[in-house]
Parts: sequence; C-alpha cells; structure tokens
Amino acid sequence: MSDDKSPGRLLVIDGDSLLLKQLQQHFEAEGYAVDTTETSQEGINLASTVRPNLILLAARMPDMAGLDVFRTLSEKPRTRHIPVMFMAQRDEVVLQNKVLEEGAYDFLEKPLDLDILTLRVRNALRRAEREGLTESRTGLPTGRLVDERIDSLQEERGWYRIDLEIEHFGVFRDLYGFVTANEALRFTGNLITQIVNEHGSHDDFIGHRSGSEHFVIISTPANGPRLGEMLVQRLNQELESFYNFMEREQGFVMVEDGAGGQTQKPLMSAQLTTYQGEPDPDAPNQSPHPDDVWVDAEEDETPPATDTDSSAGGTFDW
Repeated sequence: MSDDKSPGRLLVIDGDSLLLKQLQQHFEAEGYAVDTTETSQEGINLASTVRPNLILLAARMPDMAGLDVFRTLSEKPRTRHIPVMFMAQRDEVVLQNKVLEEGAYDFLEKPLDLDILTLRVRNALRRAEREGLTESRTGLPTGRLVDERIDSLQEERGWYRIDLEIEHFGVFRDLYGFVTANEALRFTGNLITQIVNEHGSHDDFIGHRSGSEHFVIISTPANGPRLGEMLVQRLNQELESFYNFMEREQGFVMVEDGAGGQTQKPLMSAQLTTYQGEPDPDAPNQSPHPDDVWVDAEEDETPPATDTDSSAGGTFDW
C-alpha cells in the first residue's frame, strides 16, 4: 500500500514478543506501518526516529515502568505530541485513572479485542488529525506545537534554531502536480529527520508549518552549525532526484511564461535562516557560529520570508 493511502505509523512497546508479532501482523494487514520493540529504552529511541502517529505501550515492561516511559516521551520535544494508548493486564487496571490524568490518550485491558483496538486506533488518529497536531504530508508537529516550542525559547539558553525553506517548490508543484509534490515534501520531512538523528540528538525539535514548505529545527549551538550544513548539502543533492535527467544536467526547468513562450526556473533548493540564543553556561562547546547572532525569541514572532534580512540571523543558500 502506498504512503498516500496508509492510515498511519504505529509503534508498539511491549515485553511480550508473541503479542508484538500478533499486533504487527494485524495492523500491517490493515495497511499501517508498524514498528515494535520489547524494551522501553529502544521504544523511547524509536519514538524519536521513526515518528509514529500513535504509540501502544504496555503498562508493565521488563526494564522500566510503562508510566515512566510515558513521562519520558512527554518530556521530549520530538515525542510529546504523539498519542499514547496504554495496554494493561486486568490486575493493572488500577493504573487507569493515573495514566489518564497524566495525559495518556486511552487505556486498554488485555487480552486485547483486535476489532475494538482497531477502531480505537483509527479514532485516535482521526482526532489527532482534526486537532492539527501533525502536518498531514510529513507527520511532523505543526500548528500550535511549533509555536509553543518557539515561544518556550524565551525561557531557555543554549538553543540554536534553523528555519528551513524549500525554495521554488511551487514551480515544481505546478510542473509535476500535487501528488508528486506531496511525495517530495514527505521525502523532505523524512530526510530532515534522518539528518537530525545523525548529526543532532533525540532531544532536538523538528516541526513543519502546515500547508507550507517551511520547517523548524531547534538544536544546540554545539550541533546546530554542522546540522545546518548537512541539511543543505543533503537536501539539495537528494531533491534533484525528483527531476528528469535533462533537468538535472541543465540545472533548471522550462515553464510557460504566460505570454505564449517559456522561461527558465531554478530547481528546488534549501535555504536556511539561523538564530542562536544566549550561551548556556552549564553546557560545553557553545561557541557561536560566525554567521549567527543571538536573537531574543520573543522578538521573533513570525517565520522569516524567503528573502530574509540577514540582520535577523545567518542565511545560507548553497
């Protein structure tokens, strides 16, 4: 089943290997992408790297209490928005009020009724979509989640913010159509996540403003400059694969100019604008990048336009 028709990605964290296999087979047959793990720590790591739309979490795990796993996920910028459903044995239902009070989406009693579970998973994903918590094409946090993370920088030190814009995306969309354009944007979200995983940390934030080609990455001054360089390098290289051979070779596309002729337009490319907060005295390697300036997050209430004033931060377009 194609990504466009997939109902979502699930992460199942449970120490019961037989249950994991059963749930994986069941939900993959329903069209879901499914990741599973028998350990809490791997589950926490996977939640940051594979970007599930929903997590099914056992209340009792061999290496960590399920409630502690949930609290850890709720504290991390990359995972706090992901709905979590608890799965518990009958003798663990006393936890129900506790986990729901702390923000869990639902509480399911084992043994699981797969038909009921499927309906609850479907409803949870629909609710998350209605609330606008994730961008539908990339699955990344959007809307108020992006705004809240940026607003929180007012109280923090030692942050490095990257605003990434895919330039000339509109030209590509008009030329290749919405379906292919959405595939390119989904690919961009996946690649950004991969690069942040490789050159940043699981605590870094990645957001995607809804209905746009604008991404927000928040890291640290120690990782931020290198992260920005890799984002531009990899994105500019990989986005070329969406064009045909001739367009890649010539470095532009031909489009109608509105007067009966044709004109050249550039290929898609990544442009970065960076912002850096005051150094954190308790964090090592916080020396600023030479092209960055310290910016008070409170002064930056709107995302920068494509043609950005360099006084607001460092702008890079390779």
